[in-house]
Amino acid sequence: MDLLSVDERRKTEVRDDITLGSTPKATYYLLLSISVLIAGFGVVTNSPAVVIGAMLVSPLMTPIFGISLGLVRGNMPLFRKAFVAEFGGVLIAIVVAAILGMFPFAQEVTPEMLSRTSPTLLDLLVAALAGTAGCLAMIDARISPVLPGIAMATALTPPLAVCGLCVAFGAFEGAWGAFLLFFANFLAILAVSAALFIVAGFVSREEMGSGLSVLKRFLAPVIGLILVTILLTNAK
Repeated sequence: MDLLSVDERRKTEVRDDITLGSTPKATYYLLLSISVLIAGFGVVTNSPAVVIGAMLVSPLMTPIFGISLGLVRGNMPLFRKAFVAEFGGVLIAIVVAAILGMFPFAQEVTPEMLSRTSPTLLDLLVAALAGTAGCLAMIDARISPVLPGIAMATALTPPLAVCGLCVAFGAFEGAWGAFLLFFANFLAILAVSAALFIVAGFVSREEMGSGLSVLKRFLAPVIGLILVTILLTNAK
């Protein structure tokens, strides 16, 4: 099924771009640390414009596509590489933000921080829409120029910055809420990108394997998405 009519050359380019962007290397973690610091300063100073700047330079979305593509194709080397990049990045982001939160100037709670500690189902929907747009822009070269705008909608780095700041403050309930927002965004982007990769013909029937093997590969993400949906449904 190839409803998006992506030619083989473009598919190869996309796979190569995702593989490169999912590689856990020093420049990736450096860019992420810079993004987190920008986001941290943005939420501490209550500046939406600065927070938007952090979203524009964040590299966190591409490894999610790498995890997704690795799962649907059964490409475990790509999956492992992207997983290390994403969740190594998550840990580094929280630690960097927590260090920032130890400085006196960063210890004031602002509306920008509070807005990211109480996620709802609407946040999950926004993440799914942004993930769909992001994956389409990655797949189709004609709409790739809109990727920076899409990055502003995915909001992956700011919740991690708030999570780290809340940890530094000892506000663990707020830290959990911010992490839940990130995790909801992560799962939503993972789900919609997997569907789009299949629809766009990035996965052959042989690579997908049987329905049972696909279910096994996606069991953890599906369970996670169900649990997050329940938590967000019951959120006050």
